[in-house]
Amino acid sequence: MVKAVFLDRDGVINRLNAGSYITSWDKFVFLEGAKEAIARLSGSGYIVFIITNQSAINRGLLTEAGLEVIHNNMLYEIEAAGGKIERIYHCPHRPDEKCKCRKPETGLFEWADRDYSVDYNKSWFVGDFESDREVAKKMGLRFILAEGDRGLEKAVERILSEP
Repeated sequence: MVKAVFLDRDGVINRLNAGSYITSWDKFVFLEGAKEAIARLSGSGYIVFIITNQSAINRGLLTEAGLEVIHNNMLYEIEAAGGKIERIYHCPHRPDEKCKCRKPETGLFEWADRDYSVDYNKSWFVGDFESDREVAKKMGLRFILAEGDRGLEKAVERILSEP
């Protein structure tokens, strides 16, 4: 079993303005310290995953191919800073579709468990909304609320300071 840190994307890794969607790479802006925090986490014995709701796809604002371009560019920059994301899991559904993969449902985490056999008792979820705490609790994950510039840095400091 592996120890993992699950990161929400929007609001934890990149800046997001309320009510808007990241629909192209030129709209993606890393939060201060995010790439460096991921690099530090990557070298610590944790596998790092991104878990993200991307309803812009089923709203017709973004295609799967467009999301892949955004994610490939994001991964390139994270790797250039010394970090490694093991895998990105995303939900394309709108809230009204009532799927099992949209946070705070557990589907994306369950997929990661099937793929990697995650030890949830020794793993973390870093999100930017209190509703993210709900899915962490369902999965038995420790939770950290992190938002804004340097928020992920502070979360990583806490993760690495606890057993």
